[in-house]
Amino acid sequence: MKLTILGTGAAEAQPAFFCTCDVCRRARENGGKDIRKRTCYLLDGDTLIDYGPDIYAQTLMYGIDLAQIRRILFTHAHEDHLDPVELLWRRPGFSKVGSDLDIYGGKAVHARIKSILSYEQCRLAEHEVNPGDEFRAGDMEVLALRGNHDAPSDPLNYIITRGGKTTLIANDTGWWSDENWALAAKYGRRLDLAVIESTGAMIPGRWYSGHLTGEETIAFREKLLELGLIGAETRCVANHFSHNASPIQEDMEKFFLPHGIEPAYDGMTLDI
Repeated sequence: MKLTILGTGAAEAQPAFFCTCDVCRRARENGGKDIRKRTCYLLDGDTLIDYGPDIYAQTLMYGIDLAQIRRILFTHAHEDHLDPVELLWRRPGFSKVGSDLDIYGGKAVHARIKSILSYEQCRLAEHEVNPGDEFRAGDMEVLALRGNHDAPSDPLNYIITRGGKTTLIANDTGWWSDENWALAAKYGRRLDLAVIESTGAMIPGRWYSGHLTGEETIAFREKLLELGLIGAETRCVANHFSHNASPIQEDMEKFFLPHGIEPAYDGMTLDI
């Protein structure tokens, strides 16, 4: 399994639009890993996890052929993770598409897409996903877990298994409910990779319930260890950073690495 992190930023990206804060100033000066597009993932060349407003630039930067994408798994319906206008261009007269595209997500995801376009015209196949669902997406086995985030956006985290390897994608969530932890433990899949939310990266303590700070991200990894879902050797990556939380890469490496967590950067590729 190969996961490429196409973007590591929160809704406002980094540097943020029109922002004059010190973090955004430093990001403009530093460039490189301190430039953060909106969060999105490519799995094995045929699967996207989220499809936001930076998707076209991401495909060009990382050599992605969208004609090879067979499915998109959406974590929730917020604008930085779902830009339905960029699916509209599949419609006849704009593009010639060779196959249907499977769309997985909660009710809010499908409602938002349908407010812009016709699934039939754009050759999209609808797959509604609810928390607790176990389903197949192509040759992948997936468990959907409820994200502790803005409830009307139908937030989902995913445990994805393919080719004997298992990955957790857990961005846009605060601390999991007891039900989530129990469901993940009962599912019985030991993780080979865990991507964990850290929107509030360098903010001490707690920020607010819909996202994790860096300290909570560390505690999240420790909980995965406690439940036997990961081992000490399991690769853990923090992702989805807001400029409000001072996520300068060098600073985050000093903070996270001693705790067995790698701070993500745009274009980071993880082979497991």
